[in-house]
Amino acid sequence: MKRLALITLLAASMAYAGWMRTYGSSEKGELGRCAQQTTDGGYIVSGVIGGSPGWLIKTDSLGEIMWADTIGGGKWVEQTDDGCYILAGVPDLTKTDSSGDTLWSKDYGFYSRCVRPTQDGGFILTGATVDYLGKLVLIKTDSTGDSLWFRSYLLSGWTYSLGHFVESSSDGGYLAVGYLGDTTFENAKQAFWLLKTDSLGEIQWSYVQGGENWGDYEIGRCVRETSEGQFIALANFGLLKIDVSGDTLWTHEYRNGSHVQETVTLNYVLTGELLAQRCLNDNTQGSTWLIKTDSNGIAKWERSYGSGSLNCVSKTNDKGFILTGEKDGDLCLIKTDSLGLLGIIENPIVESDNGWNVPHSIGSYVVLHYQGLPQGFHANVFDVSGRKVDRIRGGGIEGAMTWGINYPPGVYFIQALDSRNQLKTAKVVLVR
Repeated sequence: MKRLALITLLAASMAYAGWMRTYGSSEKGELGRCAQQTTDGGYIVSGVIGGSPGWLIKTDSLGEIMWADTIGGGKWVEQTDDGCYILAGVPDLTKTDSSGDTLWSKDYGFYSRCVRPTQDGGFILTGATVDYLGKLVLIKTDSTGDSLWFRSYLLSGWTYSLGHFVESSSDGGYLAVGYLGDTTFENAKQAFWLLKTDSLGEIQWSYVQGGENWGDYEIGRCVRETSEGQFIALANFGLLKIDVSGDTLWTHEYRNGSHVQETVTLNYVLTGELLAQRCLNDNTQGSTWLIKTDSNGIAKWERSYGSGSLNCVSKTNDKGFILTGEKDGDLCLIKTDSLGLLGIIENPIVESDNGWNVPHSIGSYVVLHYQGLPQGFHANVFDVSGRKVDRIRGGGIEGAMTWGINYPPGVYFIQALDSRNQLKTAKVVLVR
């Protein structure tokens, strides 16, 4: 495991009800998959950064990183009652302490997508078997991750299936949502699939939508039990309300949704990405979105946060929301108020105008660029304890240099005067 902290690339100019931050390295393809508020008022985020298969990031209430660990395949994360964290990914199930250090990990031989705590102190997981034509899986474990039962599911007439999300129901059973698929060339298609099981994983009912024609591509993303004991499900084609018997109450079209939550006012919020399809406003195509609906699924408002995609929305204690996903190739974290507003205008920090910068702050070494410095570049380097560990010198009015090749992994602070003769500090992270 690599212990490190990441630099915040996009910071809010002020800290009120909302803010947006991105976290990244020199590599792209970085994204957040899950974000939850923690008991200390901060946030825990799972995702992918810097080519690592998975990251677990802990921030304070303003999105400033407190610590970050590389943990394989971070798909979904939840805080447990004892203040620790449980993570689905690779290995299939990992529990860490409150500082992100691994307590134990389990591999059940399947592809883990989501984990949720259960009322008995254990966990329920979903995903798919690892064979070529996988099957949707549910695994129930005890509090130490030992498997109590393992079930795989596939309906006749289909060749594979996968579970995206799992939810405990108030009757002691479980719901899993994902899709069914057919790989035959003349019948290639996918269908939305929601199944309800009892406490031992035996199917009580299942609901299938779509997949009737060649090329159909319907996928279930998220399911939640509502406060009145019914179910709200989000698919890539829309939002569905389903009763306790598996019958549809209503469906509304919201394209490319990824996650849904019930609000304290018994409404719903859903998030995702607008591609070529229309959601509410054609002008927001190609952007992230957050939509709030009433209890009947009718949109009340829509918010867009620019280009990218959002994978998760969770409620916060102040009745606002925390969202995570991808923006401009970096992992993003967005905090909003109850209306989906940031409340402030965020401006990217532009370092290049101030004489020197570190474009990519994470790696086995970093590259420093400087310009407009007649006396050359002169910097001191400090470790996290504040101890001075190195001096950096560069001649000429402009140039570039590498630093950190012979230094151990960890967090360092490079401090130097900028072109306005003001002291500036950059936080960098060395990894091996």
